[in-house]
Amino acid sequence: MQLFTETIREQARGQHVVCSLFVTFEFKSGPMRVWEGDGPLDRGGVTWRGMGHRQDKQSNPLQSIEGLEQAINGTAPQLNLTLSGVDPKVVAAARKDADADEIEGRNLAISIGFFDAARSSLVPLDNLVRLGTWIMQKPSFTATGPTLRTISLPCETIFAQRSRAPFGMLTDRDQQRRFPGDQALEFIPKMVDRTVTWPEF
Repeated sequence: MQLFTETIREQARGQHVVCSLFVTFEFKSGPMRVWEGDGPLDRGGVTWRGMGHRQDKQSNPLQSIEGLEQAINGTAPQLNLTLSGVDPKVVAAARKDADADEIEGRNLAISIGFFDAARSSLVPLDNLVRLGTWIMQKPSFTATGPTLRTISLPCETIFAQRSRAPFGMLTDRDQQRRFPGDQALEFIPKMVDRTVTWPEF
């Protein structure tokens, strides 16, 4: 049994060790896995998509992940993931997914992975380390200029609704668990920020 992990051994040797975040979106239609680098990467038995660059070539689209902290003393810190500088087509697809219940209420997992960067290409060290799992909320969208768009995705920990009874949310997902086939809450996500005139004369 080895006393130290590969990451610690390489760091002790004076090698250049770097890290990257790996994010798994558990969408309704299936998981999507991305990492902060460029191009596809096989790690942990699955393929991760690279985030690439912003439309203005300034940096990586994964601008920030705020609230990545441990829950202490019963708190439930909110995580906010921001994608900045993405193509308008990506925003249009994300809006469509949000309306189709593809995002809200589903899991998001974040892991960290280490690499030996002293060689010509990144060499993975050890297995990915899971930092936590969150529940995705409804995303918001903003525009900067004619081409740049920003997507903000708030996420809550599994402790955020711990005071509620099981399946106690007023959502179509929980309603289906209470009464399979019921359509009373099916269109709730599409009614956000929408004005309905009633009665009509």
